[in-house]
Amino acid sequence: MFAAPRKSVRRSAIEAWNDVSRPARPILRELLIDGPRTRTALARSLGLSTGSLTRLTKPLVHAGLLVERGTVHDPVNGRPTRPLDIVADDYHFLGVKLTADRLYAVVTDLRARIVAEAEEPLPDTSPRAVCALIRRVKDRLARTAPPPAAAGITFGGSAVPPGACGAGSGTGYDAPFLGWRGVPLHAHLREAMDIPCVAGNDVAALAHSQHWFGAARGLDAFALVTVGAGIGYALFLHGRMVTVSEDDMREFAHHVLDPGGPLCPAGHRGCLSAYLATDCVLAAAATGLRRPATLEEIVRLAGEGDPACRHLTRQAGWAVGAVIATIANLTTVRTVIVTGESVPLARAASEDVGRGIAHRRLHGRASLDHTLLPAPFTQWARGGAVQAIRAFVLNEPDSGAAPAGRQSATGR
Repeated sequence: MFAAPRKSVRRSAIEAWNDVSRPARPILRELLIDGPRTRTALARSLGLSTGSLTRLTKPLVHAGLLVERGTVHDPVNGRPTRPLDIVADDYHFLGVKLTADRLYAVVTDLRARIVAEAEEPLPDTSPRAVCALIRRVKDRLARTAPPPAAAGITFGGSAVPPGACGAGSGTGYDAPFLGWRGVPLHAHLREAMDIPCVAGNDVAALAHSQHWFGAARGLDAFALVTVGAGIGYALFLHGRMVTVSEDDMREFAHHVLDPGGPLCPAGHRGCLSAYLATDCVLAAAATGLRRPATLEEIVRLAGEGDPACRHLTRQAGWAVGAVIATIANLTTVRTVIVTGESVPLARAASEDVGRGIAHRRLHGRASLDHTLLPAPFTQWARGGAVQAIRAFVLNEPDSGAAPAGRQSATGR
């Protein structure tokens, strides 16, 4: 599933996961997300006979990928049993989130529990320099945390089809914040890293992280909206992420909520970006306060009653509510997660979030489940680790990231 890195590290572990049969991978996914399960419960949830389950899990136990936990009472058959569990502590993954000027990294275990983290400035955004920095951060984290078996690198951008950047170029990447266009990132990662890597969109990675290990765990349908330096969107239906292109994302960011609302830099009045994009909020605050201010300061001053900042938080709260209701109306999903650095603005005006929902949703407002989730950059980096876990452990084709060196466009 991965191209071989420049030097092979923990190759036996990688081969052990790669050798897992396709019919057995749903078992791994079930145990990874839900924790220890009895064989009876696993067989029932996966629609397998107990004999088939035993046949599929026996080689996984023998390979050390699954273990039997302590004896418990099985409520179905009334007999004592030893639940199966995935070996989460023996495998670790590096997750990286790139912004325009910083690198955030975490090391997680197989269940995406963070065991180490780091942050570095990004003075040089050339692909070769970025990959070299990722390698240095990985090596530094490995001095105090278990060495990762694979890595996931995420950023605001998308893959372009193989060959679009020239004959034999493979998958390239566009990343506007980093100044990348058609960058053959795979080649740079192969040169710099000694472990397999995947690379892909940061919003998709964060959404998968929430789906498996966060606020959307166990849901078949939900939407995630990110608000901050950029506006992002991810939609899950029937347990799978819907394909969203960069053009789709731009249209979503400039979806008009109120034609009489504030102006965004692109000239749209009342679009989502005008209300919630960081640069728009900071520009409006600077106008109202007659001086620059940070997002944290805006929230604090709003709480102290400053009229300009209070107006901004109320606008943000209404916009978040309006977009939650709009997504629910158009997609029929009932759960919407809103996260990102602008979320504290809306959290400071929670009553206006409800007002925005009521403005767009005539009936069934109580049936919507929305979460305003602060997202420090370590959580974005954790999304990168989850992308590596999905690709490395389950070989899922819709991981939202392309393995470095494999000529494959990003999936759903």
